[in-house]
Amino acid sequence: MGEQIDSSFELSGETYLLEAKRIGPPIGATELRAFNGKVEDKAFWSRGLFVSHSGFAEEGLAAFGGRKRVVCMDGLDICDMLDRALPFSDVMTKDSACG
Repeated sequence: MGEQIDSSFELSGETYLLEAKRIGPPIGATELRAFNGKVEDKAFWSRGLFVSHSGFAEEGLAAFGGRKRVVCMDGLDICDMLDRALPFSDVMTKDSACG
């Protein structure tokens, strides 16, 4: 089973729950829905960031996508952000929810 790291942080007045998986298969719809449920159980202003080193399954993003309060990032997203010297806060304030 992959390592799971759970935490939270505040950004631009919003509280984010963080779930990260370092190893394992791409994240599917079941895991995204479960994490979204955790986020929705919190206050209405809370959001979520799901980081998966191995990415996200197409079926997961297709089933989950649109108007959720969860942002999905994979290893390539993080590398791109760092290579382009994009501030994390700028990346997170774009409409970049799953899907």
